[in-house]
This record gives sequence, structure tokens and C-alpha cells, in this order.
Amino acid sequence: MSKLATKFIAVLAVFLTLLSTLSAETLTLSAKFVNDNKNRATISVQFELDAHLSSAHSIQKGGNDGDIHMAGRAPEVQLPMVAEIMNAKLDGESASVKLMNGTSPGANVPITGVWRIWFEHPSTTAQTQGTSVPVPANANPDHVFEIHPITKFDGQDISDSSLVPIVDPKGGASYEAYAAKVAFPAYEKLKASISVSSTAVSITANKAEYNYTEFVLEPAGKVVHGDDGLFVLANVYDVNDAETPLTSGPRRMVFVENSEPAKQLVALPKGGRLHVMGIPRVSLAEVAAVSGTGATSMNLPYEMIVVAVFPESGSSHH
Repeated sequence: MSKLATKFIAVLAVFLTLLSTLSAETLTLSAKFVNDNKNRATISVQFELDAHLSSAHSIQKGGNDGDIHMAGRAPEVQLPMVAEIMNAKLDGESASVKLMNGTSPGANVPITGVWRIWFEHPSTTAQTQGTSVPVPANANPDHVFEIHPITKFDGQDISDSSLVPIVDPKGGASYEAYAAKVAFPAYEKLKASISVSSTAVSITANKAEYNYTEFVLEPAGKVVHGDDGLFVLANVYDVNDAETPLTSGPRRMVFVENSEPAKQLVALPKGGRLHVMGIPRVSLAEVAAVSGTGATSMNLPYEMIVVAVFPESGSSHH
């Protein structure tokens, strides 16, 4: 290889490293927020609803997921954020969607739902918890924090229509989630730089992909009952490959208390598996466990929110 080619490759490597750094976002959270929520499935907030879609996305694949987006601000979060009603077409005639459509911009609505930190829609600038949050210009501003899915909207429990497989009740179309063999290798490769102090936690990561994912989970430990959810370590498999785990070790699964997925987990026989759909979120439990001074470079710690169980789940694997 010529000296010129060697020099070009070296310059290219520096450029790609710089580009990666420029495309990364840093999220800084208070240590108290991390410790308060790291082993919780959900969060409850007074949501100042600033912008929202009036109807749900269509149901196909990718971003056409049947959800309905709303953007706003909450004193309990103090970050740019969105909240989403999952399976909103099932919920389309309910009081929650009607109430959302009738809510004036800036009005406060109590919301409970699964908290989620994920670098799917990162900002070009750092986001720090506690700084002034601008009024969002639309229903999907740059954000890494969201409540997804909402389980209670203005006191109305919508978990029964949310935490089930996404199907269009009129057309019968089912949502096509990303295959586990595509999504999980991507999750496993995500990198992060994490700094933890007594007062703050900073996470720097690049844009992440693959939202809803269809996979098979097999519990690898005991179910832990938290204040508002169930947690279990589980091995992950693709629907079409029951033999080959897709992760380097068991990953923590998050279930909303009393939801249909949680009931299926509790009823699962020893050695049983669940065929599920899930969405990833940063594992604050693993983030909080990072020690040492300065920034630690590592794989982005993540866990899976189980949002639906498919009917054929429960059988033991042989």
C-alpha cells in the first residue's frame, strides 16, 4: 500500500470518528431521577399537552405502527418528551383519544405509562434534565425521553387495549415488527459513554434504530415483582430459530403490573417461552451501576419493554 493510500485511510478514520462524535447526543439526568426510576416500569406525570396528532398512524411496518403521538412537558421529567397511545386504532373511539383531541394546547392531563429512554430521535444538542424545556413545535420533536405506551390517560386505564398485538380493527391488518435477528444484533452493537457522579448521570450515544421487535423470550431467572411491574432476565431468540440466542447473555424484560403480558409471564410453566413484541429502552439499573471517575466507554445498557404476547406462547422448548 502506498504512503498516500495509508495517509488517506488514517485521515478517513479520524473523520469517521469525528462524524460519530458529532452525531451523538448527550443526555444528562439527575442521579435522584435515575435511582427513583431504575427499577420501575412506569412513571406518572402531569403532562402539559402542547401538540398532538389527531389520528393514529396506519398499520403496516416501521413507523406505520398504529400509535398516536403527543408532545409536551412535565415537571416530573423536565426534558423534551413525547407520550404515545399504543394500538390507538383499537382505542380510536375511546374517551382517551376523544379527550386528547378536545384538549386545548398547554392544558394539563395526568398520564401514567412506561417510561422510555432511547436514542431514536436524538437532538443535535445536549439535553439536560432541569433546564428550561421549549414548547415543542410539533407532535414529534427531537427527544430521547418518552412515555410509551401510555397506560392511563386522565385517569382512564387504557392498558387492556394498548398492551396487545397491533391490529387494525377495521381492515384487519397486523403490524409487522422488526425481526429479532435484525434488531437484537443492532442493539448489542450500540456504544455509549457514561459518566456517573453523586448528583448526575450523563449518557452519550448515537442514534438507535429498530423500535418494535418480535422475538421469543425464555426466562433465565426468577420473576422479580417491583412496585409497578415485573422484571425477569431472559434469553432472546428469533421466531424462526429456537436454538441460537441473539444476545451475549440474558437481557432484562420489563412487564407492566397486571397487564396481559404480565399475566402470561406469571402463568408460564418452567421451561416455557413467550412469543412477544417489545421495544427497547436504556437500562437505568445498569447505568446506575457504572462506577469509576470520568467517562466509561461501553455497550449501551438496554432492556426490553414487553408490550404484547402472541397467542401461541407458553409451551416448553424441547
